[in-house]
Amino acid sequence: MATLSFEYDYDFQLIGLYCHFKDYRLAWALNKRFEFDFVKQDPYTITNEEEIQEFSYYTFSIEHQELYYYLLANRSEHGLLIPERKDIDYFIIIDGLYERSKKKEFITQLSTLNEVLSAVEVNPKELRSKQNLLME
Repeated sequence: MATLSFEYDYDFQLIGLYCHFKDYRLAWALNKRFEFDFVKQDPYTITNEEEIQEFSYYTFSIEHQELYYYLLANRSEHGLLIPERKDIDYFIIIDGLYERSKKKEFITQLSTLNEVLSAVEVNPKELRSKQNLLME
């Protein structure tokens, strides 16, 4: 009997942020600089063999453009969301149609924020723990 296998297509944009500020301060800075409206959500939860991990999580959307932004902490009390990128403090996930030229400009602008030490493009397909980034 044939079986159906499903593989998720990681077709979102992913930006890693180096930032020593608390999540609410970073969200505030992003809201102020880019006129976003990030709103804190219930913690983003993943479960591994030993424990449940909760990560700080903010969302913002531009409905008429079908563009969704997620600000997600990479660190929790019990570990890392993406262990192979322990150098990154936060991720911005951009889901929807987003032009590559705009992304490069956005990364440059992110790096100019006082709250952000650096911003880098991350390829989600190259991450071993990429399944932890699947937003539902």
